[in-house]
Amino acid sequence: MKPLADITTITEDEFVDWGQKENYQKEIGIGECAGVVIDLVATLLFETEEKFGWANESFENQAWADTIFHAYSVFISGAKALLLDKGVNGNSHVSIIDGFDEHFVKTGEFPVRDSFSNIVLQIKSNEPTQEFAAAYLKEAKEFYQAISRVRDLASITD
Repeated sequence: MKPLADITTITEDEFVDWGQKENYQKEIGIGECAGVVIDLVATLLFETEEKFGWANESFENQAWADTIFHAYSVFISGAKALLLDKGVNGNSHVSIIDGFDEHFVKTGEFPVRDSFSNIVLQIKSNEPTQEFAAAYLKEAKEFYQAISRVRDLASITD
């Protein structure tokens, strides 16, 4: 890729953004490269909804391991969305799970029957059976519905 990065042969009139007449101005900012600013939290919540759909579809197709995987993804992406909404970054599944427990469960802001970690990490001690897939999917559904309510309430108070 290094030869493609060589800009010594580019003339000044070639530094123009697509559809623009003015010269390109090199600037750093949110969304600068994409040309748009996106709501990352909303995008993550949309992805969470999509993963929940995949989990349901997998369950209907009796693909228990896939159901469990997609349900797990609902927990992770949903928790990441709410953490980012609070300005808390998580770069790994472990940091997202621990961060959600720290910033939501322990504070009482997001009550759960157990620690978030214990709920999410049930997959480590269960076989991918129909019974476990059904129970885990049910918990993922309850979590998804709860994070949707939290986000809806946050947008009302903003």
